[in-house]
Amino acid sequence: MYIALMLSDIRLAFEGKTLLSYRAGVALVAGSGVLLSFTALLFRAGQQIDEWQFLFYRGLSASFTLSIVAFMRRRGRPIRRTALNWQSMLAGLLLAGMSCLFILALARTTAATILFLQAAAPVSGALFGWLLLRERVKAPVWACMAVAGVGIAVMLDSGLDTGNRAGLMLAAVLPIALGLYNVLIRSAPDADPLVPALVGSSVLALTSGLVVASGSGLNPGLGDIALAVVAGGLLLGLGLPLLNLGHSSVPSAQVSLLLMTEVILSPLWVWIWPGEEPSGGTIVGGLIVLAAVVALVLFEGSADRRGPTRPRRSGHGSTQNSLPSGSV
Repeated sequence: MYIALMLSDIRLAFEGKTLLSYRAGVALVAGSGVLLSFTALLFRAGQQIDEWQFLFYRGLSASFTLSIVAFMRRRGRPIRRTALNWQSMLAGLLLAGMSCLFILALARTTAATILFLQAAAPVSGALFGWLLLRERVKAPVWACMAVAGVGIAVMLDSGLDTGNRAGLMLAAVLPIALGLYNVLIRSAPDADPLVPALVGSSVLALTSGLVVASGSGLNPGLGDIALAVVAGGLLLGLGLPLLNLGHSSVPSAQVSLLLMTEVILSPLWVWIWPGEEPSGGTIVGGLIVLAAVVALVLFEGSADRRGPTRPRRSGHGSTQNSLPSGSV
């Protein structure tokens, strides 16, 4: 009975008929993190597919699913003109770039390295918010940034020792791009959150399609194509809308903590199979980054309860938006 009531609540909130309850929002955010955590496992399971082929079918299937979700949500009504602004377009391009970076890095380094680095997105988001939106950054936040920087340095040093230079450099750009993405979305609170996702998946399919059409081709095998379609059409195509919907009823700081499900589970799945083991330096540095991020979001949450110290651009006082640290 409880599950049926929650599902009814989610359906009505998706259609815009009511506000989502807090418990349903928590379930959606945590569930989206679990859903997205299988991306690395699906990529590792591929036999003959390369990273660009995987990106093409992932982007194409995600674009298809998101188009259906947008149509169902708006019931055929056109997207508002105010939702089509330069921030949404740029955010969509960034989302496509981050999806590329994630898979390209995954082909060259461990999932744990990528996810631990990506988890630092709230830190870079706070920095970009200070630089671009003139959001006030208090001393504890600067301290969290410094601690996260130490953790990132430890991971980078460990990765360089093992020879994963290309993968490390690609993965290191992810938290920077994601932090900038979050700030762009916060700067345009009237934008439709599905617009950047649709733009990003479409650009991803187009650019990766051009790469594979001139290189490895579009037919790596039906089994490998199916893995990429699940990663895009199911994990990304449904994971992002669920995250957006759940975020509407859950404080931003709690969203960041709930999305740690992806950061923890994704390396766990590929450790169980195919036995991918991160280095000791990656684990130590990753734990330092996670500790800094947890401290940051807890401080932001307590600051929100005391009252906003910065202009509220999108209805939230946190440095996070509707697509926090694990949404590529």
